[in-house]
Amino acid sequence: MIELRDLSCTFSGGILSREKLTAVSPLSVSFRKGGRYAIVGESGSGKTTLARMMAGLQKPDGGNVYVDGRPVFGRHRAGKSHFKQVQLIQQNSAAALNPKMTIGKAIEEPLLCFFRLSRQERRKRCEKLLDLCNLPADYYSRLPSELSGGEQKRVAIARALAAEPACLIFDEATNGFDLPLRKKIMEEILDLQEKLRFTLIFITHDMELALAAADEVLVMRDSVLVEQVPFGGDYAVFQNQYTKVLLAASGMAEPINQYERYPEKNMKLLERNA
Repeated sequence: MIELRDLSCTFSGGILSREKLTAVSPLSVSFRKGGRYAIVGESGSGKTTLARMMAGLQKPDGGNVYVDGRPVFGRHRAGKSHFKQVQLIQQNSAAALNPKMTIGKAIEEPLLCFFRLSRQERRKRCEKLLDLCNLPADYYSRLPSELSGGEQKRVAIARALAAEPACLIFDEATNGFDLPLRKKIMEEILDLQEKLRFTLIFITHDMELALAAADEVLVMRDSVLVEQVPFGGDYAVFQNQYTKVLLAASGMAEPINQYERYPEKNMKLLERNA
C-alpha cells in the first residue's frame, strides 16, 4: 500500500553553517495494507522525519513516497487525496488541537475537507467517532483544555479516523502517560485497527512497545535503517548489534512468546519494567 523508494532528507546546519545534516539516509521500504509496523530508534535517529515524509508533511531531498502506486511528491503527485489516505497523529495531542475550537468542530474538519456532508450528517458522524474512540457524545461541545491528556489523544485519533484513512501513523503514541493509561491507549488503538483494518505504523523509542504491538519491526540509527524484520516472538531474528543493544536496554532477556501480545490485551510485557 505504501512504498518508499530511495527516500532521503537533509536539513541545513544553520545560518552560519553550510553543512547539511542528514535526517534520513536513502532507504526503500514497503508497508502492506492492514499490517502492523513499528519504527524504533533513539531521539535523532530520523524516525519522526521519516513519518512526516510518509504523511506528506516534509518534502524529501531524494526519492519519493508512493501510496497505491501514486507518488506523493512531484509533478504527478496524488495531491489532496494523500492527506485523506495517510494520517499522522503527533506526539503532543494538546498542541495539535486548536484551543479555541470545540472537540466537535475539530473532528469535523476532515469531514469538511474530504466529504460533502450536511451539518446534520457531520454531527452524526462526529458522534459515532466519539463513541468509537470511547468518548461521550456530550464532549462535542467541550474545549481541549477541559479534557485529560488521554482524552485529548482519543480526540486526535477520532479526527484522524474522520478522513477514513488507509494508514495511521502514531508518533510516540503513549509518551508521557503513566502505565495504566499507556496500556489503555494502546489497547484502544489496536482494537480500532482490528475493527477498521487500516495499516498501523508506530514511531517509538520504546522497544518493548514495538515488539508487543507490531508484526514487523524497523530499526533506525543515525538516519540509517539498520534492520527490518518480521517479528513473531523469537529474538533470534534480530541480527544487528545496535538492535541487540536496544533489546538489552529494555531488559528483555526472555522470549516474548512467553507472554500474550497486545491483541489479546495482556500487558505483562509492558508491566515488567514499570
